[in-house]
Amino acid sequence: MKKNCLKQWSLATISFITMLVMTFPSGAAPARGKITKVDSSSISGWAWNPEDTNDVQQVELHIFRSGKSEPVRYLHAAADQYREDLVADLKDGWHGFCVKVDWSELEGSEFKIKAYTVKDDQYYVLGEPVSYSKGTSKETKNTAKNTEQDSSKTAKKTSGTGSPEAAQTSSQSGQSLGVFSISGYCNCDRCGGGGGLTYSGAVPRAGHTIAADLSILPLGSKVRVGNTVYTVEDKGSAVQGKMLDIFYDSHEQAVSHGRTSQEVFLLR
Repeated sequence: MKKNCLKQWSLATISFITMLVMTFPSGAAPARGKITKVDSSSISGWAWNPEDTNDVQQVELHIFRSGKSEPVRYLHAAADQYREDLVADLKDGWHGFCVKVDWSELEGSEFKIKAYTVKDDQYYVLGEPVSYSKGTSKETKNTAKNTEQDSSKTAKKTSGTGSPEAAQTSSQSGQSLGVFSISGYCNCDRCGGGGGLTYSGAVPRAGHTIAADLSILPLGSKVRVGNTVYTVEDKGSAVQGKMLDIFYDSHEQAVSHGRTSQEVFLLR
């Protein structure tokens, strides 16, 4: 009887420990990283897996109001943006992330931000929580005014440049396909081009041609990235899943694009 009781107690203990492990995953992350900057419009940082540098980390940010235990906002980003400052420490700069945040939408003035990397539906802590305080109402007004002025300048600069498709605005909302990892390419041998024509047989054009995973976006699909409408005319061996490659006239322009994360909208 005593042995049976001990056996039952052991099984119960093992089951309880297993339940705890599943409910509260270990803080030992498969990746390292942290939040490095929080300002009036964005949160940025880095995350990488030192065992597999090609493993792009999916980052989730939780924003808490000071003194509260429940997040008031969740933000998501892929850590695949280039940062020059990471090269010295990581020997690879393609592990940064930056996500926009509109603090005016959140009540309160004092916040705490926690970063996690998500892997196989498990959450792992990235670095230490970071605090942020909203500016005064005067500073907020000035920021809004500057934003309006910058937007006006950008609109003027955009009009009259590029193709007619580039002048189409976000009024063509389209269907959101989610956030894609976006890079640039050109027709040179270094970018894997050099053939002069796209996979569709068309001559590639800046501000128009884009390469995509054809199983997600077939040839001829029109998508909006920012305020520019592109047509899927090409594909690439490295363009898989939620990735896009924007065509540029020169290699320098393609490299300058770097790798960004942007929401993509399907027009047709």
